[in-house]
Amino acid sequence: MNETEDHVINDSALPPNYPITFPIFQTSSYIFPEGKKYRYSREANPTVEELERQINILEKTERSVCFSSGMGAITTTLLSILRPGDKVVTTLDTFARSSRFIRDFLGSWGIRGEVTSPGTESLLNSITEKSVVLVETISNPSLRVYDLRKIAEKVHSFGGILICDSTFATPENINPVDYGADIVIHSLSKFISGHNDIIGGSASGSSETMDRIDLTRRTIGTNMDPNTAYQIIRGIKTLQLRMKEINKNGISVARNLCSINGIENVNYPGLESHQDFGYSRDNLRGYGGVLTFKIKNIQKDPYNIFRSMKRIRPANTLGGVNTIIAHPKTMSHRSLTDEEMKILGIDDMTYRLSVGIEDAESLVDDIRNCL
Repeated sequence: MNETEDHVINDSALPPNYPITFPIFQTSSYIFPEGKKYRYSREANPTVEELERQINILEKTERSVCFSSGMGAITTTLLSILRPGDKVVTTLDTFARSSRFIRDFLGSWGIRGEVTSPGTESLLNSITEKSVVLVETISNPSLRVYDLRKIAEKVHSFGGILICDSTFATPENINPVDYGADIVIHSLSKFISGHNDIIGGSASGSSETMDRIDLTRRTIGTNMDPNTAYQIIRGIKTLQLRMKEINKNGISVARNLCSINGIENVNYPGLESHQDFGYSRDNLRGYGGVLTFKIKNIQKDPYNIFRSMKRIRPANTLGGVNTIIAHPKTMSHRSLTDEEMKILGIDDMTYRLSVGIEDAESLVDDIRNCL
C-alpha cells in the first residue's frame, strides 16, 4: 500500500534536529537572505506549507493553498479566476453563504451568477456557455450526490472550470480530480481536522491555477496561521481511522432511524431510498457522516429536542468526533427565503445530524429517548 492509498501521512523531518512531528513556525518573518523563500508569514510559512503538501497527497493534486476558513478558500478562489462579464453557476443546495456570495457580492461586480435547482440534471441544463461551476460533491443539507464526471464533461466542452467543494465527502470517500474536477475545496474545519477546534480551508488543483489563487490570497490576506496548520496536520493523522468509523456509524444510524416511530424522511446517500443512491454506490468509497431526518408532530419550539439529549450536542457545525445535531432552518440555512427552503425540503421538522465516532446504538437511543 503506497502513501496515497494509505492516507496515513508522515510529517516531513527538518534539519538540523529532524523531529518526527513537524514544528510550529511561530514567526512573522524570516532572516534574510537565508529566509528569502518565506519572507513574511502572510505570504508563506513552513508549517502551513507542510499541511499543503499533505493535502496534495490526499487529493492527488499538484498544489494546494490553505486559507483562514472554508469561505476564505471559496471567495479567494472565485475572486482569482472570475472577471466582470464572466458567468458562475452553482446550485441552491450549495452552502448558503457560498450561493449568497455568488449572487449578492459577485453580482454587484458585474459577474453573472446563476443558482439552479438541486440535482445533476438541473445543473447540466444550466451550463450553456463558458462558465465557472461550483458544486458540492455531497450537498448541504439536501445531501444530493452530484455526477462529477458528467458535469466536468459539460463544463469543459465550453472551456469552463469545475470547482468541487468536497467537504462532506472528504478524500477518504472520493477524489474529485479523478472525475474531472479542476479545483477541490475543503472546509478543513470539518472532517479533515475532525475535532471542532479550528477554522480553516483549502483549495487544490494544478500548479498554474493554484499559483494564481495563492497570489490573490497573499494580497487580500486570507492566510492560515501556523498554529491552525499544526492542529490540522495532527487531525490528518487519524483521518482514515475516523472516517472509517464515521462511515460505518452513518449507515447504521440512518437505517435505525428509519424504524423509529415519529421519524420520517431519513435522507442519507447510503440508503437505497436516496434519490442518488445508484451514483453513490458506484462512485463513493464511503457515504460519510451527515444525514437529515424529520421529526413528526414537532412542538412549536424546534429546540425542545436539544434539551432532552444526553449524548448528542446541538451546534452549528459538523464533521467532528462528537455527534452534532443542527436545525437548518434556524441555524445553517437561516439566510434562505421561505421559497428556497421549500425547494430544499427544509422546514421546522428538519434536523441535520453529523455522526461522530461514538457507539452508534447509543446515538440512536439518545434520539429515540427524546421522542
